[in-house]
Amino acid sequence: MNMRNLFFLAMLVLVSTTVTAQPPQKFNYQGVARMANGSPIASQAIGLRISILEGSSSGTPVYVETHTATTNQFGLYNVAIGGGSVVSGSMAGITWGTGDKYVKVEIDPAGGTSYTDLGSAQLLSVPYAIYSGTGVPGPAGPAGPTGPTGPAGSANISGTTNYLVKFTSSTAGGNSGVIETSNGVGVGITTPSAKLHVSGSANNTATIGGVAFDHTGLIMQNSTTSTSNTSRAILGHAGNSSVENQGLFGFANGGSTGGNVGVFGLGYPTTTSSGNSFGVYGNALGGANNLGIYGTNSGTGYAGYFSGNAAVTGTLSKGGGTFKIDHPLDPENKYLYHSFVESPDMMNIYNGNITTDGNGVAEVALPAYFEALNKDFRYQLTVIGTFAQAIVAEKVQGNRFVIKTNQPNVEVSWQVTGVRKDKFADAHRVVPEVEKEEQFKGRYLHAKEYGKPVESSIDYLLMPVSARNLQQPAGK
Repeated sequence: MNMRNLFFLAMLVLVSTTVTAQPPQKFNYQGVARMANGSPIASQAIGLRISILEGSSSGTPVYVETHTATTNQFGLYNVAIGGGSVVSGSMAGITWGTGDKYVKVEIDPAGGTSYTDLGSAQLLSVPYAIYSGTGVPGPAGPAGPTGPTGPAGSANISGTTNYLVKFTSSTAGGNSGVIETSNGVGVGITTPSAKLHVSGSANNTATIGGVAFDHTGLIMQNSTTSTSNTSRAILGHAGNSSVENQGLFGFANGGSTGGNVGVFGLGYPTTTSSGNSFGVYGNALGGANNLGIYGTNSGTGYAGYFSGNAAVTGTLSKGGGTFKIDHPLDPENKYLYHSFVESPDMMNIYNGNITTDGNGVAEVALPAYFEALNKDFRYQLTVIGTFAQAIVAEKVQGNRFVIKTNQPNVEVSWQVTGVRKDKFADAHRVVPEVEKEEQFKGRYLHAKEYGKPVESSIDYLLMPVSARNLQQPAGK
C-alpha cells in the first residue's frame, strides 16, 4: 500500500469539508493493492476493514467499517471512509477537534473477511481545516430582493367565520358542526356559553359494553386497558370557588312521561369482571359534616328511594320509621303502615308459646347464640285458656329457661328481651339524650314541624349552597 497516497487524499477531503455549510460524514481514500512480490492485484474484488484510531497508531478504534472494492488494471481502488458497512461507532460521534486521529487499513485480497493489517497512518488537517475549527463567522450579507408571488393554491375551501373546517370532499372544505368563539367551543350550538357547550338531539343508538343507549347526545369512553387500578371516562374537578365547588352537575328538565334524571349511574359487569359494580359511589373524606351522598326533597316525595334490598353496616338514625306494604285486604288501592318499636336500649325480643307437662314444667330452648349476643334479660309470661299461675322457675342458663305452672298442661305465652352486647353494640351504644353540635345549636332537624323556616334546619346548613335555592319558597 502507498501510505503517502492515503495521507495526501485525507488532506484534500478535509479541505473540501471545511468550506461547506453541511460537511458530509465521509471522505475519500485511495490505495494500491499488490501481491507479496510487488505485482498489482488487477481487476479483482478485495475486502477492506478500515478503522479510525484515537490518539496513536495503536490507539482505541472509535469507528470501524468494512468495504468490498474492485481494483482496476493497476491494482488501484477507491472507497469513501464513512460510507461502508458500520461495524462499531459512528462518523458523527468522532470528536475530530480533540486529539490525534489515525486510519488503520486491513485487506483480504480474496474479497472475504480474513484481513491482513497493512498498518496505520495519522490523519492531518491543512490550514483551511484548522481555521474552520476556530474561526469566527463574518457579518451577514445584505438581504436579497423579495421573490415573485407564487401561483394560487388548488384548495377549494369556503365557510363561515369561527367554524372549524371539515373536508366536504377529497379536494374541498366547508363548515363543520363545531364552532369556536370567545366564550368557548360549541357543538350543535352557534353561541356556546361555556368552554365546551354541546347541544342538540341525537336519535342514534350508542352501544357500550354490550348495553344499548338510545338518544345519546355525548359519549365519553375510555376503552384503553388500564395498567393502574382505575380507568376513568370522565373526571370532573372544581376547586377555585370560595362558596361551592361541583365536580359534576347533572340537570334534567322536560315533560317526559318517563321522568327526568339529573345523573344516571349504571354498574354493568362484563363476563370477565371479578370485582363489584356500582351505579353510584359516594365517599366523603374528612370531618363529621362531610357526606358521601346527600339527598333532599322539598316536596312530599323522597330524598332517597331504594327499590330492592338496602344494607347499612353503620348506625342508622331517623325521625321515625314504619313498614309500608300493599294492604292485605285491598292491595290494589291501599297501603298498610306499622310503626317500628323504639327503645333507648339496643334491645332484642324473643317470644313464643309453650305448654307445660303433667308436672306443670316446660323448658324453653333459645337460639344457640342467645347468651353470646344478649345481656340484662327480662321475662314476661301470660297463661292461655285457663286461670293459672306461671313463673320463671329457672332463669336463662345454657340458652334455656324453665317455666312452671301451678296446674299441669297449661299453655303459656312467653317473651324474653335482651340488650345486645356484641362488639359493634359495645362500641356504638345508643345515648338517649345528647347535646347538639355547636354548629347545629339553634337549628332543628324538623324545622317545619316547629313552625320554623327552612333556613333554621340542620339540613339547610348541610346541603350544598346551590341546593338551598331549590328549598326557597316561590318569590323569595
